[in-house]
Amino acid sequence: MKNKSKLALLAMLTCACTNQSNYNLTGEISGIKNDSIIVFTIDPITRKSIKSDTVAVIDNKFAVNIPDSSLTSLYIIEKPKGNEAIRMYDNPLFLLLPGEKMRINGNIDNLSASGTEIYDKLNDTKDITDKENEIKGVRKKFTEAHLTKNKEAIDSLNIIIKDLNAQLSASKLDYIKNNTNSTLSGYLFQSLRVADGIEAEKLLGENVKNGVLKELISNTANNYKKFAAIEKVAENIKPGKPAPDFKLKNMNGEEMTLASFKGKYTLLDFWGTWCGWCIKGMPDMKKYYAKYKNKMEIVGICCRDTEKKWREGVEELQLPWTNLYNGKADEITTNYAVSGYPTKILIDPDGNIVEIFVGESEELYKKLDELFG
Repeated sequence: MKNKSKLALLAMLTCACTNQSNYNLTGEISGIKNDSIIVFTIDPITRKSIKSDTVAVIDNKFAVNIPDSSLTSLYIIEKPKGNEAIRMYDNPLFLLLPGEKMRINGNIDNLSASGTEIYDKLNDTKDITDKENEIKGVRKKFTEAHLTKNKEAIDSLNIIIKDLNAQLSASKLDYIKNNTNSTLSGYLFQSLRVADGIEAEKLLGENVKNGVLKELISNTANNYKKFAAIEKVAENIKPGKPAPDFKLKNMNGEEMTLASFKGKYTLLDFWGTWCGWCIKGMPDMKKYYAKYKNKMEIVGICCRDTEKKWREGVEELQLPWTNLYNGKADEITTNYAVSGYPTKILIDPDGNIVEIFVGESEELYKKLDELFG
């Protein structure tokens, strides 16, 4: 009986994979070992995961229906087998518009989309797609350099990636200038350099701004404005410069300012419960806090969280230092030019910036040992 059920299921899946006309997401993917993929559906505005579907892949083909009542971003990986770790790939988020049918093709680590207005037009813009592929190749080398801790190669590749991203942004801006009423222009608008994004918003046609991508374009435009403000103040957020003051509440509801910590070294840690790298770094933070808490104070500033999630996070992680709540306000993150999480800013007893560390960095702990060890 069990064998019959398995055969029936296999027949059904085979039918789905070979007769794809009734599905809005289909494709042919090579390079997978485990005969199934995971399709993550993600809110393109908040970038939060909505759900994930395990989808069978038979003879390299798959088919699945994705809810499409609103804009949906898709990310596809191979489903790990047993206790295997999930492997993330350097593939883009694919944007599915309501009522569209999309086709995904390629090797699992180099997927591309077609069948929709955006991706069919994008595939014809060779200067953009060629530049994206070039960046992907350099990023692969960058990852390899990180694995081997080759600092010289990392620094060199960083410069190359920055230059290529500038060229890519310029190509996208060119397309927008020449195709102001194209839906593809609205799609490209979300991935520009800040200055290019500010310019592109003025160029987009009203039918694009008020069309199906309206909310995504509006959200992206607001982000460009925020990052432009951050870039403006970034010149003053450097070693030797005075750290900006702030006023935030602690776990007891008491307001605290930067002056509350004057007289000792202070490490501001901009984090959130949603930030995986922030959480990953907490054990090392605790270790160094225990080691040097008589010589410095860590001040955790929780961003982009509800107060409930912040309080639960502090309790669950058992964070022993001062914890302040910022929520979704932009003032302090703009004033400190915070563009990524975690960002840690070391301030001396006189209130001047010593050094800034973006991401989890061994350099932070080397600096603390250098100061206090």
